[in-house]
Amino acid sequence: MTISSVYGGSSTYASLARLMRDADATTQGAAQGTAQGMNQAGRTAGQAGDPVLVKLSPQAQALALRDSDPAAYYSRFFPTRDGEPASALAAAVADPGQAGSSSGLSRAEVAADARTRMDARYEQMAAEGQPFDAGSFEGRDQYTLMVDLDRRSLNAVATNAEGLFSEEEQDIARNIMLQQQGLAMGLYSGPTSQKSAFVDPNPDDTPARMEAAMSFLDQVSDEEKSSVAWASARASAQIAYEWSTPRGNGLAEQLDSDVPLAQLIKSAMGTMQGDVSRGWTLGSIRDAGDLQRQPWFQGFEDRLPTAIRATEDLLGTQG
Repeated sequence: MTISSVYGGSSTYASLARLMRDADATTQGAAQGTAQGMNQAGRTAGQAGDPVLVKLSPQAQALALRDSDPAAYYSRFFPTRDGEPASALAAAVADPGQAGSSSGLSRAEVAADARTRMDARYEQMAAEGQPFDAGSFEGRDQYTLMVDLDRRSLNAVATNAEGLFSEEEQDIARNIMLQQQGLAMGLYSGPTSQKSAFVDPNPDDTPARMEAAMSFLDQVSDEEKSSVAWASARASAQIAYEWSTPRGNGLAEQLDSDVPLAQLIKSAMGTMQGDVSRGWTLGSIRDAGDLQRQPWFQGFEDRLPTAIRATEDLLGTQG
């Protein structure tokens, strides 16, 4: 039996032969294609192993630095005279409770240590031929003066602990502390030249800003928490949060401070809503006297001494 008889004669065989040739050509083509594909894949794999350069936008770079090294990121907003990184001032933006200069010291020792460090900075600046200048460009001398101080040490200066600090020094410390809190909330404060490098974590989000403020304030030292200034700031942030957050979400109740003085002030501030005669604040609130003259605190004065004592007992800051 011949192939032709099996496949129906010579014409059928010829057709089969052509199909076989076509099939062989197709197979070879497929093999070549596979080889080419493998070679291409190999080249692609080799390329994947090569270094890849990705250019990040300035904002993306700033965001990455803020998340990986907050002190380095925030330091640019506290420029010093000779470019020395203001690591202590910057670190307090992300972690206001971090202990550096004040570590292991009593309140009196913190004040004495801050005085010594600041005096050394005054002497250093004078030795360079340019004494301290409170009006220096971008506040560089002010930051240089307090570059070594952590948040607790700044608070000692701001509150004139042990009576060791001038009014000017107290004002500088207070301003730096406010700047730290503002940056933590996403509100820029610092040299105009560095504003473009700032990344606001809470753009157009008042509740988020107020939550950030409360979180920041809750991390500071017990000495700072025992002050009227802190309690007023904490209460104000919570009131702003509650008034800017839709009712019924259940979040506001979870954010109450456990500090009695902050609780009292928040209750008093709550009376501003719907009462024009109480709905405004007179100047800054730094002490009990400032607090008692606020329209919204009227009727709460008798409860203030008890709240102050309870706060000191809670935080262990008596005397």
